[in-house]
Amino acid sequence: MRNSFKQMCACWGIAWFLAIVMPSAYGQQNGTATHGVKSVRAVRSETAVTLDGSLDEPAWQDAPISLGFIQKDPQEGQPSSEKTEFRVVYNATTIYIGVICYDTDPTGIRANDRQRDSTFQNDDTLTLVLDTFHDHRNAFMFRTNPLGAQYDALVTDEGRELNANWDEKWETAAKITEAGWVAEFAIPFKSLRINEDGKGQIWGLDLSREIRRKNEQTYWNNFHRGFELQNVSQGGHLQGLENIDSGMKLRVKPYVLGGLSRSSNDFNKDWKDTSDVGMEVMKYRITPSLTADLTWNTDFAQTEVDDQQVNLDIFPLFFPEKREFFLEGAGIYDFGQIRNEATRDLTLFHSRRIGLTPGNLPVPITAGARVTGNVKGLTLGLLNVQTDREQDLGVPESNYSVARVKRNILARSFIGGFLLNRESGGTGDDFNRVYGMDATFVFHRFLTVSTLWAKSDEADKKLADKDWVSNGNVRWESDFLLAGMEFMFVEPNFRDDLGFTARRNMRRFTPQIGFNPRPKSGFIRQISTRAQFDYMTDREWNLLAKRNHFTFRMEFQSGDSIGATPHYREERFARPRTLRERDVEPEPVKNPGVILRVPEIVVPPGVYGWWYTRISYNANPARRLSGSFSIEPSPGYFGGDLFEWSFSPRLKVSNNLSLNLQYTINNGTFDDAASGKVVEFQDHLLNFKVNYNFNNRWLTTTTIQYNNADSFSGVNFRLNYIFRPGDDFFLVYNEGRRMDDVYHGQKDRSIQAKLTYSFDY
Repeated sequence: MRNSFKQMCACWGIAWFLAIVMPSAYGQQNGTATHGVKSVRAVRSETAVTLDGSLDEPAWQDAPISLGFIQKDPQEGQPSSEKTEFRVVYNATTIYIGVICYDTDPTGIRANDRQRDSTFQNDDTLTLVLDTFHDHRNAFMFRTNPLGAQYDALVTDEGRELNANWDEKWETAAKITEAGWVAEFAIPFKSLRINEDGKGQIWGLDLSREIRRKNEQTYWNNFHRGFELQNVSQGGHLQGLENIDSGMKLRVKPYVLGGLSRSSNDFNKDWKDTSDVGMEVMKYRITPSLTADLTWNTDFAQTEVDDQQVNLDIFPLFFPEKREFFLEGAGIYDFGQIRNEATRDLTLFHSRRIGLTPGNLPVPITAGARVTGNVKGLTLGLLNVQTDREQDLGVPESNYSVARVKRNILARSFIGGFLLNRESGGTGDDFNRVYGMDATFVFHRFLTVSTLWAKSDEADKKLADKDWVSNGNVRWESDFLLAGMEFMFVEPNFRDDLGFTARRNMRRFTPQIGFNPRPKSGFIRQISTRAQFDYMTDREWNLLAKRNHFTFRMEFQSGDSIGATPHYREERFARPRTLRERDVEPEPVKNPGVILRVPEIVVPPGVYGWWYTRISYNANPARRLSGSFSIEPSPGYFGGDLFEWSFSPRLKVSNNLSLNLQYTINNGTFDDAASGKVVEFQDHLLNFKVNYNFNNRWLTTTTIQYNNADSFSGVNFRLNYIFRPGDDFFLVYNEGRRMDDVYHGQKDRSIQAKLTYSFDY
């Protein structure tokens, strides 16, 4: 323990020394900030603009041309190898951005993906960000490829949260020509949020272009490494917007659902009618910068299914949110997110706690409301959702509330507060509340200092002590250097019914340091090395666990990369821990149908330490066949042995058809203390997706899943017809089967058709 503490202090000292000494030297090397270096003026035109991938209308001819795209990779600061130019025009309701991507070899342009909200990592792309409040923090992101496919996202706090599930009404068109390719964006002002003063506005603006075959990234303004496009504080300016109309005051978007479902586990195995109607969303624009959203009898039939996971650790799994109502505008509610390398320690607000049981079974949502936006210099988020009682699951009716407020300070910093409340039954006898404050300060471009404090409260006042969490993080992160120190305290009685907490009664200290040189090599782009040390105790400072992380990654100019991550992990616990469970029917004759979940592998109390190393290879996504492969042997894993293989190939058959496979194999051998027997298992975990898109409006996804650890196989088919921007028709078929356990032969099937149609006023 003493040596580990010395090691932690030494790393902390090194990190602080480098964070203090290196900024000036690196700042001289990296040059001055790029914010505001470039500016473009939008030209007002009442002449019609037709989205056809050609900039031949008179409106485009009157607009000034902006040039001068600069490389970020592979040669920072050098002019783009291919010329790019754009123009901006607008009328009272819409802003238009037209871009010409010249290319000396048009046959080399990559264009494969038509899927809405795909990242287009296989394709040439154009991406733009609009900082409509000009606060240098938040923005709207829009992306397209040479096929005119669409991706949009909300950028919060310069990319601390990037919400790709935000979908709004906008249009694009693209076309490959003999000189390269052309893209046109048409973005209605009603799809954005703007300042209340519609006269003489100045927005932040930046554009990036990916030339995929060259693995080249070029930017109009923000070209310095260490920043991404979502770091809108480094963007340029868009001027000339005057007398614009924020448009819509009210949007009403009802839905109609028709469907049938059947389960062999029900007493009545006939098909059930699941048809319904409700309000997908009712959106009211209180001011141009503040919006209220209402939903009633909410349905999530079109939601993408979760990827199958197998838990082989003593801590719970985290499943991401995928439901549209909770994802739209989620950035304001994304506070208290504390991650540690590839794991998640704490999320104060995780919306999956609303409308889903811990076993991910749906609970009916009666109604919900939220208010988000900016008012008098504050960023505001209010959310309230009422769920109905689910008698079969033993879930009472409950109310969930979240309040979040932030104020921007200095150039790129903020302070904020929050309150979460869950109350069940309506009597006031069962509630849980969490409240607290957080702040983030950004200095000298790459130095970030953040802090968090939160406290819980509940009906049982016996737990009114030792019920808080706190976190502090000092971090310097540039393209070359990573250095930082973090602490995190979670008290034993802290409880958050609206969040995710991996471990309680824990104090973690984490120094880290990393170097990312770019050698002057013809084939190596960057080498990344990092060392991180986690030291965890309980509140009495008794050692609980420690982890030593070492990472080595080499990225090649080709876009391929290889990596090796040696880790040492040590866990100490005073009571037995369950590592694996299974379902059994203990007395099928006396009590038929009674199922119990019992431990299959129990780890006795003690101290367990082992080394494990993940070796991985990632292929350039520009290739028609790409993907990744990794192996991770873990001898001594909680006293046993574990070996993981992971394959994730991706095949682009055409610009209509793509295949994606995620296949993981876990081989394990353990001595079970409870039975005294050797337990061996081999898990097969498969998630296979087939995307076939007839065009940019008719999209299909078929997902096939297999998980022998939970004796599950399933198929999900999803057809999405975007018959106009913002309105959809969905046809969804689901089938799940249980195999080789006490649920053998159980089948659940459903088919549902859903139509949404919005009315704007």
